[in-house]
Amino acid sequence: MLKRWALFFLLATPVVGRAADSLYLELSSRGEKTDLGLAEITAEAGSPAAGKDFFDALKRDLEFPGLFTLIEGGPAGDGSKVPLEGWSRLGADVVAAGRLTGGGFGRPAFEGTLVDAGTGKILLTKSLPQDEDGRRTAHRWADEIIRYFTGQPGVASTRIVFANDATGKKEICVVDYDGTHFERLTNDRSIALFPKFSPDGEWIVFTSYKNGGPEVHVMRSNGKDRRAVCRYDGLNSAAAWAPDGKSLIATLSLGREPNLHQVDLDGRVIKTLTNSSAADTAPTLSPDGLRLAFTSDRPGPPQIYAMDTSGANLQRLTTEGQCDSPGWSPLGHLLAFTMSVKGNYDIYTLEVATGRTTRLTFGEGNNENAAWSPNGRHLVFTSSRRGRPELWVMNADGSSPRRLGNIPGRSFSPDWGR
Repeated sequence: MLKRWALFFLLATPVVGRAADSLYLELSSRGEKTDLGLAEITAEAGSPAAGKDFFDALKRDLEFPGLFTLIEGGPAGDGSKVPLEGWSRLGADVVAAGRLTGGGFGRPAFEGTLVDAGTGKILLTKSLPQDEDGRRTAHRWADEIIRYFTGQPGVASTRIVFANDATGKKEICVVDYDGTHFERLTNDRSIALFPKFSPDGEWIVFTSYKNGGPEVHVMRSNGKDRRAVCRYDGLNSAAAWAPDGKSLIATLSLGREPNLHQVDLDGRVIKTLTNSSAADTAPTLSPDGLRLAFTSDRPGPPQIYAMDTSGANLQRLTTEGQCDSPGWSPLGHLLAFTMSVKGNYDIYTLEVATGRTTRLTFGEGNNENAAWSPNGRHLVFTSSRRGRPELWVMNADGSSPRRLGNIPGRSFSPDWGR
């Protein structure tokens, strides 16, 4: 028990930046988990089925990060009034309980409580409005529980955007973090690639061939209000958002070799960032917006480079194989990237400060285009280990890889947003 409570207090202390990620990876590698009792959700407003649906969604959300050993079967009680003796006998350290109640203007609401099973101390309470899809309210409660233990919210309320060819053409699609609620956002019957969520999750930038050549387009995350941003002669592709969401870094050829340019949301060039005779593409910005990583074929085979956004301090970060698709961790200290040395492509991470690389996948098909979850604790990527390219997720240390849902067609270039 002391060992588990030591873990509990470590995780309950909010930590940010590199320390948070390192702590999570260290604990995950040791396999230590908190014993979390998950009480049934009582439903004062609505049918008992609403409480069960809420409970089922919450359980899946809390299983996903691998932080907890979930314990069921204890008494439900009423919100914070949980008979804790029964949970202690089952081995729970902490109990999550909740109830659906009558909300304002006839709308149901949810009241959640996290309580210490040993002392009865209330650790967290939260009142949440209940939307039409009660599952989304369950997502928010799961994210708050995970925020309490790690200092950062979970990913249950997040979505993944990607290109998919189930229609026979590549269109932009979204799913919830767990692969459910598949939705197609474009219907161009052309080619759409490289979607990226804006930092606030409200917009998506992507490359479209709808009008013939490659253009950079933006649209809201529901597919509405779409417009072309970059339509210069030649290549307009692979745009990424600046951390403040007010500009883009795009690959533009502008009559010569493709280079990286900062553009505003009307497509006007603010700054030319690279000026190479090679092709520079696949930009990704550090969370503070001060550093830029990208793919370049300056040495011949494509490699990963980084530099200040001022243009200074250019560094080559990789030296072997063929490397592509860098993605900067939201926590700032790691880059994920794709590399092929002999044969298949696999996912690696690179520690920016030291240059140390860690391999996360091991030749089970091609594994490419890794993108970080908003809290930096997971990666989504495409993998052909079952034949066609599909969406997979894994923990940031490469553990617990699993396929996302049963999405039709082939899937490409995912991004994970709020």
